Amino acid sequence: MKNSLAIARKELNVYFATPIAYVMFTLFVVIGSYFFLRLLGAYQQASLQYMRFNSPEMMNRLNFQDAIFRNLFGNLGVILIFIVPFLTMRLIAEEKGSKTIELLYTTPVTPGDIVLGKYLASITILACALGLTLLYPVLLQLLASDASGVEWRSIATGYLGLFLLGAAYMSLGLFVSSLTDSQVVAALITFVLLLMTWIIGWAAQELEGVGREIVIYLASVSHLDSFSRGVLDLKDITYYLSVIVLGLFATHRAVEAHRWS
Repeated sequence: MKNSLAIARKELNVYFATPIAYVMFTLFVVIGSYFFLRLLGAYQQASLQYMRFNSPEMMNRLNFQDAIFRNLFGNLGVILIFIVPFLTMRLIAEEKGSKTIELLYTTPVTPGDIVLGKYLASITILACALGLTLLYPVLLQLLASDASGVEWRSIATGYLGLFLLGAAYMSLGLFVSSLTDSQVVAALITFVLLLMTWIIGWAAQELEGVGREIVIYLASVSHLDSFSRGVLDLKDITYYLSVIVLGLFATHRAVEAHRWS
């Protein structure tokens, strides 16, 4: 574990010593803010409409979680598909391209240490990116005119779902990075792979029965919905953890095979 933490610190230093992390943070927050403001505007319009028609029942049903954050979490999940490839492309591909990974092999560092250290660095960057968007619920809580305000339990589960989704994406991106010495190739393949885990859910509309259930289960973003509603569903947690374990195991095997090649 000590070696893994040392590798993670080294990777974090690289992230923050170069524009990579700052550019990705900026893109994530700017695009996320665009969706947040659009959803907030739609919420305000709906509120004014219900007030105009004197519909207190509909006003009681209108809340931040359903009207804003449930959709926002889904949008942020899609944004991760475009951000993650640029965060993971260099993790191992750069080491292989510059031949510095051979230096790691000469040290008392195992392939498991390498994989875990680089993965810890990537999910730390992910946590920082998600942490920046906490400004959205904080602002709404400060501006809320009603007593209930933001449902923080649902917000917490929503961010947990986003983190698990991003962590699953990071493990897949790390695996792809371990297969090539080109960062561009790693980014492109990772993007296509993550995009496929999203659009596969569209095929569910054309299927029925067991086939439909299987396709829906394989779609990564579909598992985020229960988290955004404040519900912790075991099948959704199992899905993300399974992808993470599978990605890290495959990366370990790829690094180990390269070490002895």
